Amino acid sequence: EVNENIKKDRLLIQQSKLAAMGEMLGNIAHQWRQPLNTVNLIIHFLRDNYQNENFTKEKLEKYINKSKTQIDYMSQTIDDFRNFYKPSKTVVEFEIKNAIKDVLKISKEQLTQNEIEVILYLDDISIINYENELKQSLLIIINNAKDAILKKKEKENFDGKIEIKVSKETKFAKITITNNGDLIAEEIMERIFEPYFTTKFETQGTGIGLYMTRTIIETNMMGKIKVENIKQGVVFEITLPLETIMK
Repeated sequence: EVNENIKKDRLLIQQSKLAAMGEMLGNIAHQWRQPLNTVNLIIHFLRDNYQNENFTKEKLEKYINKSKTQIDYMSQTIDDFRNFYKPSKTVVEFEIKNAIKDVLKISKEQLTQNEIEVILYLDDISIINYENELKQSLLIIINNAKDAILKKKEKENFDGKIEIKVSKETKFAKITITNNGDLIAEEIMERIFEPYFTTKFETQGTGIGLYMTRTIIETNMMGKIKVENIKQGVVFEITLPLETIMK
């Protein structure tokens, strides 16, 4: 039975990695679409104007530099994603607000495209913990918030909002992520952190994202996570110890 549980855990971890990879590729596609289009337009412009007598060397340099700026941005995007999904091997001291800004840097294109406003209330709080694991957990919650808002937008027209707050409570840092999408039904609320439980279509979700989030927060980071319905939507609350954790 122990061996079977170990096999199941390994399978979950592997599926989680594959899900994260799919999410990463989707986000990269969103981040790259605009610069690729810009480079494509520049190439066509150069092709159509290189024989024009008014097309000077200075103009050529100008458009080459524009293309280089877009390519550099795309290269930086790859580095951002690679570092983002790299697991933390040791605990480090980091600012929670900087971790949140890194997450939003990854997801901003999809949020902007879907007209979802992000409101931030971020106190300056440092903790000593696994930074990348927190970022990955926050990204999963923000993606779930985005999906809840989009689901509600299918039924009614409203302004989608995600609100993120960071505050300090005695020995803990508290992160709340609120969205004004659909509320969670009680029968779903009871199972939301279970492995393989999903309310999405099979092609839209694996049902392991929030399970892995709870595992990361509560097992690896020695924190707590909970979710509840509120008047204006749904709020996820994460509490993490301020002091050094020994793992």
